[in-house]
Amino acid sequence: MTGSSRPEPTPRVSQPVDSDDARPKVPAVSNLDDGVSVPTLAELAMPRVENREPARVGLRVSLRVSSKKRGRELGLVLESQQIGYTLAYSADGWVLELDLAARDAALAAIATYERENAAWPPPRVKDVPRHARSIAVLVAFAALTMFHVLRVAVPGEMGAWLARGRADSMLVLTEPWRMVTALTLHGDAQHVLGNAVSGTIFGTALARRIGPGGALLATAVAGALGNAANAVYYAAAHSAPHRSIGASTAVFATIGLLVGVELVRRLLKQRREPVPRMRRFVERVGPVVGGLALLGSLGASPDSDLGAHGFGLALGLLLGVPVGAIVNQSGATQGEPTLAPPGRLPQLALGAAAATLVIGSWALALA
Repeated sequence: MTGSSRPEPTPRVSQPVDSDDARPKVPAVSNLDDGVSVPTLAELAMPRVENREPARVGLRVSLRVSSKKRGRELGLVLESQQIGYTLAYSADGWVLELDLAARDAALAAIATYERENAAWPPPRVKDVPRHARSIAVLVAFAALTMFHVLRVAVPGEMGAWLARGRADSMLVLTEPWRMVTALTLHGDAQHVLGNAVSGTIFGTALARRIGPGGALLATAVAGALGNAANAVYYAAAHSAPHRSIGASTAVFATIGLLVGVELVRRLLKQRREPVPRMRRFVERVGPVVGGLALLGSLGASPDSDLGAHGFGLALGLLLGVPVGAIVNQSGATQGEPTLAPPGRLPQLALGAAAATLVIGSWALALA
């Protein structure tokens, strides 16, 4: 060996830095703390050089990664620490090639990255309904169906019930109870069954959020207001009277109530937990878009009263916002409401108020 000789180049060493299993968003580097920094036999035979001549002549080490995507991800980590590397495909698979002198710094940077992102993405807190399941809405729509059956079963009475209870744009001010009674009248079995099924589905979802009694009362009130708004619109825009029947206005009012309650819940959650602007926009617009989509798919058929459906949805949304502000009062870190759900007695009182509204309206109509 002469004075000008240099150490012979050492073969590249392939060393795994991660396993094949990975988290959905931030893949794990699961073996960084499990011996990845322990040198192999080949590395023990290799001279440890830092800022010396061998490092300047191109002595390299290869860190094996599970995929090209993983290599690019870890490459960004190395770039942030100004560590040069090359992502290449070899007989061992995808590897990050870097100077031997930068090996320890690279492993430390990757370990820090993994440690700082171990809890990312954070677990999402599931929205747990405030109220237990209840059959109150199912019973209410079953009673509505039975009312139709009994009304049809009496010969010659169907027309009399319609004349006294249907919504009429010319009578909205003089006989306002028609806005409620019209919700209980249907033209045929298909009409009442369709409203009963859809009303039970959406009404039960609303009952899980504001309680069964509150859901029945809010649905009756919002449905009646939807009929009233529709009647006022036709009275102002058309000279001929507009008459309508059916619980579909109340069904779309229920959808609007759900939209309003959910929208307020999301706004309050965003106030506590800041989120990116685009996600904030989607979370705010999503419930409204969903409600409009249901209006278009379920309430815009040629034979339906689109005005009544639209006004029902709009009035339900307007009523759902203050209702949502009440039931979603929250100050806890995980979004749990600080306002305890009303007990059984208040819900019974709200349900009784809804029944009184309907029965009282029919008492006025038949008087």
